[in-house]
Amino acid sequence: MDKKSIALVVVLVAIVIFYYPILEFFGVYQPAPEGEQQPPGKDTTQVAPDLTQQETTPPSTTRADTTSDLAVVYDSVEGGMDSLPQQVDTVVIRTNKYTVTMVSFGGGPVGQVLSEYNYPDGTPIKMLNLAEEATPTATFAGETFSTSQVHFDCNMSAGTYDARSSKMTVEYTYMSPSGGSIVKRYYFYPDAYHYDLVLEVMDARAMGFERKYNLVWNTPLTPTESQEGVDYSEMQAVGMMSGSREVLDDFDDNRLNQALTGSTNWAGVREKYFTAVLIPRNRLAEGFFARGEEFERMGKNGGTVDERRVIAGIEMPFADVPRVTDSFTVFVGPLDYEVMAAYDIDLEDMLGIGSTPVVGWIIKPFALGVIWLLPRMYDVIGNYGMVIIVFAFLVKLITLPLSLKSFKSMQAMKELQPKMEEMRKKFKKDPQKLNQEMMKLYKKHGVNPMSGCLPILPQMPLFIAMFTVFRSTILLRNAPFVGFIDDLSRGAQGLTDPYIILVIIMVGAQFISQKVTMGTATQQNKAMLYIMPLFIGAIFYSVSSGLVLYWTCFSLFSLVDWALFKRGKMAQAKAKKVATSS
Repeated sequence: MDKKSIALVVVLVAIVIFYYPILEFFGVYQPAPEGEQQPPGKDTTQVAPDLTQQETTPPSTTRADTTSDLAVVYDSVEGGMDSLPQQVDTVVIRTNKYTVTMVSFGGGPVGQVLSEYNYPDGTPIKMLNLAEEATPTATFAGETFSTSQVHFDCNMSAGTYDARSSKMTVEYTYMSPSGGSIVKRYYFYPDAYHYDLVLEVMDARAMGFERKYNLVWNTPLTPTESQEGVDYSEMQAVGMMSGSREVLDDFDDNRLNQALTGSTNWAGVREKYFTAVLIPRNRLAEGFFARGEEFERMGKNGGTVDERRVIAGIEMPFADVPRVTDSFTVFVGPLDYEVMAAYDIDLEDMLGIGSTPVVGWIIKPFALGVIWLLPRMYDVIGNYGMVIIVFAFLVKLITLPLSLKSFKSMQAMKELQPKMEEMRKKFKKDPQKLNQEMMKLYKKHGVNPMSGCLPILPQMPLFIAMFTVFRSTILLRNAPFVGFIDDLSRGAQGLTDPYIILVIIMVGAQFISQKVTMGTATQQNKAMLYIMPLFIGAIFYSVSSGLVLYWTCFSLFSLVDWALFKRGKMAQAKAKKVATSS
């Protein structure tokens, strides 16, 4: 690689790292300011099917009043039963995707444990780990009344119910002393990460409800990964407003208090790999908001972490009619692109793939290609580490013609180096003349000095896309490769972490690749030979080990490209020699 190519690679890598600060400096991108904003798009109202016509009585099920069953789900509530009000009836619903614990005080879930995902220690992930009240909750009358603070009557007896083969309905009813009532009707499905919620308010005026109410996901998510700091940095509120993805994560003086007004399709909270989303169904919300706090504490693995606790809600208009009925879908599960895309409401945009300012539209097709292809390769190969190696080989195979052209250009530049040095000495006092003569020299010998960058340029969108995919989706979470590398989604957590070995191998592969393929050994190239691998190592130190593995293979396969080029050169030289002798 020549000097100009190396310099370009350094610039491109720096752009990847400091992309947002650069855009912010030039005024192209601005973080969302605190306070209310009006998002693009006109406020509209849409109508979706009303879930109130569905069945309101639970199907015949097998009920199990066993202490062992309830003990599992009570663990999902911080403090166990001691944290709940006394004399509450508890209903436990089991689907194939999760187990949810519901209580009559608040009339809703206080625990939700995922069936298919575990913490690093092997225990099931709790999506309501910090629950102190039923979640989600509805607040009325300027948030002076909350459904989480009153007692509901349930249509089902306390116990554990199996919803793994058919839909189940649970209904809670609150009768106000002043007249009026609130009904919360939940619909659970065997193989879905969501449940439906129908909220019905009768005689709202008697209860003092008017203008609007909020549906709030009022329990912060907690870290699920071994790298707590990375998890907390990803915690934010996200909403979809008139086709525009909006993020609320601007902590001011360690406090988050932001709101956006306008047509809102959905809103929720997320961390690195999991999310909880509120989706209005029969009409759009009029905005969404986020509240939270940030504080420093000691991390589980030593050192300090900046802990974030974020909640989010949507604002629903409240008509002055005898009965108000709204239906919602509540998604609580993994940030799995294909699962979320199946909802056909842009729910997959919660991941933020393709949301990079200015160039997101370029990166997104590459990212979607990676998301589509890698799982299908995994179905055949069965190991995501091997999938990444094969994928890197395929990329190298596709870009082989560009690589060979690049090596040819670099070789030509090397052969022209003596003449170029003569020109530099001859025109050292006339830079303009030097550039003119250089261009003539390049044209005469058919050399393009930028050809050395050809294999790099088309791979930059792919590389950024892979960085985005591996960081945002659950694709590689807990995916083992070989030996101690049992989670390709995480990176090294310190110099003593075994994962640092993969980074060292990558730095070594980068060094060898540059050493072998380097063109003319100028003083600048020699410096970059040592600086560039260390620079790359510093960047990749704590990123997904799957990405580290990809770059390592990329560097090693570059040696194969070089060997093919040298073999071709030798064959040409031999043929030329035979032709000359004959």
